[in-house]
Amino acid sequence: MKKNYARATTNTRDYPILFDTEMVRAILSGAKTATRRLFKSPLSKSMEPAVEIFKESGKWIARLNNGKCYRYPILCPYGEPGDYLWVKETFANTYDCDDDKEYMEFKADSNDKTPNHTYCWTPSIHLRKNQARIWLKITDIKPQRILTITEDEAREEGISVGKILNLGEIGQVNFREGFIAKWISIYGIENYYENPWVWAIKFKLQESKPTKII
Repeated sequence: MKKNYARATTNTRDYPILFDTEMVRAILSGAKTATRRLFKSPLSKSMEPAVEIFKESGKWIARLNNGKCYRYPILCPYGEPGDYLWVKETFANTYDCDDDKEYMEFKADSNDKTPNHTYCWTPSIHLRKNQARIWLKITDIKPQRILTITEDEAREEGISVGKILNLGEIGQVNFREGFIAKWISIYGIENYYENPWVWAIKFKLQESKPTKII
């Protein structure tokens, strides 16, 4: 396949991001083009009363319930549109005795039912940038309350449809319910009901590693 290196400006940056095996497969298939991540900052609790988070002069600002703005700008740890994310995924280092070479295997490519393909998987957190095979170009970022996710936004998350009683659209099978089920499995139902602020990140899968990354 012909390589198509992405062009990057001199201020383009890259950031690591973790995905589980299910979501890596969704990215590779083209089903997942967005992700939502919790605000992880000392400011998180202070932002809970925020009724709005908006961008002004290139900085994210929180407007509180009392109408005043939080005094410190909010930093997004995932960059800005035009930046890149490199995916940390579960992997294994293998050795081919015939070729006398080491290879990397990724769990997202593995069929666990295939004989003779049982590896000692290494958690995704340990994958280094020079080992990453999946690069995503950020196309949009916005702050959002998790409960405001729409059906179309949930579809972009690459989640299977689901059905959860007493949550969201009660008993209805749709992508939003599937997303809620996935969120609760990771963060717990208490977090869901707290309706936390998240970064809603849209991205485009790159065919190869971009060049000129700082």
